[in-house]
Amino acid sequence: MSTVQRGILSHTEARSLGGRLTYWLIFAFLLALSLAFVFPFFYALTAGLKNSAEIYRPGLNLLPKVAQWKNYADAWQRFNMLGMFRNSFAVALGGVAGQLLISSLAAYSLARLKPVGGKLMLLIFLMSLAIPGIAYIIPLYITLVRLPILNISLLNNYWGLWLPYSVSAFAILMLKNFFEQIPQDIYDAAAVDGASPLRIFFTITLPLSRSILLILAMLSFVGLWKDFMLPLLVLREASLQPITVRLYTLVQNFPQNLQLAAAFMAMVPPLIVAFLMQRYMKGGMLLGSVKG
Repeated sequence: MSTVQRGILSHTEARSLGGRLTYWLIFAFLLALSLAFVFPFFYALTAGLKNSAEIYRPGLNLLPKVAQWKNYADAWQRFNMLGMFRNSFAVALGGVAGQLLISSLAAYSLARLKPVGGKLMLLIFLMSLAIPGIAYIIPLYITLVRLPILNISLLNNYWGLWLPYSVSAFAILMLKNFFEQIPQDIYDAAAVDGASPLRIFFTITLPLSRSILLILAMLSFVGLWKDFMLPLLVLREASLQPITVRLYTLVQNFPQNLQLAAAFMAMVPPLIVAFLMQRYMKGGMLLGSVKG
């Protein structure tokens, strides 16, 4: 007989009248919360299937009388969705690669190499988590306009996004906690065999950290895909802009049903990533947050 506890109520509490009432109240609240999250996606999908007259009809008319699937084909061609997807994937995947590389190296150094001033750097990373991103967007932009020492501009260049995206205090702290849980005996055995710290990092640490790296990659991809402000400031050429910025600049020239069809298509890649990776999320987050 299974003894796994699947809810917040014990088996005895769940069989009582008060327990059942509590269960259904919680169920109703979670169901309403789920519908509130799903509603924007469903509305964008169905609104993209309406004609120009239906979209402005007053009241909550979610479903079209006749689904206009050609709206999605029109939006795909007229918005040049393929080019926007290409730019968004370039921005997001480059940012994810840079963030995983820099964060894992920084976390490995803090967790295993114990550099001088490591605790101070850790404190700075923790403090930076309390600063909202919008607070340093202007200093960051000024830095990117003319990069110190090199005296070059990173505007209209993907490096202007990849470099800021590569620094994530959250990822560094998560990876540091995870790396500290790997048994020291493994590192001692590798050191006895003559492996350098860099070789240990690539051949032992990274392979043992696939689960949390996968989770961080997913979270980073979704976050970078939907980023708007920094790409708007850095990428001024339309041919380079990701889908979030390009749709914002184009919406005034197209009917609303095509705008919503394009908006729904823009949501599909991060939704697919989140759906495919959801079963890894819980375990990966716990692995990174619990220090052994």
